[in-house]
Amino acid sequence: MMKLLITDDSGFMRELLTDILADAEHQIETAETGEEMLAKYEEITPDVVFLDVVLPGMNGLNALQQLKEKHPEAKVVVCSAVGGQEGVRKQAMEAGAMRVIAKPFSVKEIKEAIADI
Repeated sequence: MMKLLITDDSGFMRELLTDILADAEHQIETAETGEEMLAKYEEITPDVVFLDVVLPGMNGLNALQQLKEKHPEAKVVVCSAVGGQEGVRKQAMEAGAMRVIAKPFSVKEIKEAIADI
């Protein structure tokens, strides 16, 4: 069982990812903002963070950079509607994301991201 932290400002997307990953009996926490993700990371030290790019306040790329500065071992999967844009994909990978998945994503893509860890 892995600990997962799903960060997305959309309640629907947090629910969707939780539903996709729940059947594997993972421990799942959620966050709505980059700031909340950083605080929850400190509390629970998840095995994987799913992170949206477009968030209120601190965007996901800035949150990713801050997380990786403090925790270079953190495993992050960027999951975003803007993830398909080459510039965003490149920035996310340079900042330390393990994988970038563009929304709308498939169940298979999400499960493959977890299986690769």
